[in-house]
Amino acid sequence: MKYSLILLAALALASCSSSEEGSVENASADSAATPGAIAPLADARLFHLLDLPNLEDNIHHDTLLIYTIHGLPDGTFLLAGKNMEDDREGLRLIQYRPRPDSSAEVLAVSKPAYDSQVMLPTFFVTNDTADGVIILANYGGLESWGQNVFWLKDHQFKDLGWLDVTERGWKTRLDSLQQWRTSIAPRTVVSEADGQFEFTFTTDSVQLFDDLQGGTEVMLPSTRIKYRYDGDQMVLIVDGTPRYRKKPL
Repeated sequence: MKYSLILLAALALASCSSSEEGSVENASADSAATPGAIAPLADARLFHLLDLPNLEDNIHHDTLLIYTIHGLPDGTFLLAGKNMEDDREGLRLIQYRPRPDSSAEVLAVSKPAYDSQVMLPTFFVTNDTADGVIILANYGGLESWGQNVFWLKDHQFKDLGWLDVTERGWKTRLDSLQQWRTSIAPRTVVSEADGQFEFTFTTDSVQLFDDLQGGTEVMLPSTRIKYRYDGDQMVLIVDGTPRYRKKPL
C-alpha cells in the first residue's frame, strides 16, 4: 500500500510538471505569434560608433557660421553650420572638400534644422566606406529634443527619419541637481539589413517624447523600445509591435 501511494504521487507530480511545461511553451509560442508584431531584423550587420574629433576650421566663408567640423573616413569633411545672413532655415550638415584657396567644394547638403540651436552629429560606420555613414544629428538647445537620422552615401544626405527619444539623467546647474535630457546618440546601436536600419539603446531607460498612444514624456526600459527604418519611414516599435504616426489627410 505504501509503495502504491508513492507511485500515485510520482505520477501526479509528473502530470503537473508536464502541464506546466506545456503552458510555458504555449505562452512562448503565443507571444511569438502576437498579431501585428514585427519580425526581428535578420542577418543584420553592425554600423559601429565612430568617434570623430571636432577639428579646426579648414575653410573660410564670409557668410558661413561654422559650429563643428569632422574628418570623414573617405577623406572628405563634414561641418554643421548656417548662413549668418539667413536665420529662417538654421543649421545644416554639409559634406565638402577644402580647396587650396580655403574655399569649399560642396558635395552634399542636408535638410535644415530650422529652430534647433544645435545640430551635433554622431557617426556610425562599417569597415567599408562604400556603405556610407549613418549620422544621428542631435537637435535641441540646452537639452536634447531627439535625433534626426541621416544616411550620407554617394555624396547625398538621405533623411531616414526622427528618433523621438532622449536619455534622462541628472546634472548640476545653478547650484542645484536637476533632471536633464541628454543626447541618446552615443548610447545607440545601429544595425542594417537589406536597406532597413534598426536603432536600439544601451541605456537602462529612455524618455519617449510621444509614445503615439496618447502618452508624452514616457519613461520606458530601453529593452522595450527600438526604431526601424523600413525603407520608407521610421517606425517606433514598443514590445515588438510597431506604432505608426498618423499621416495628415
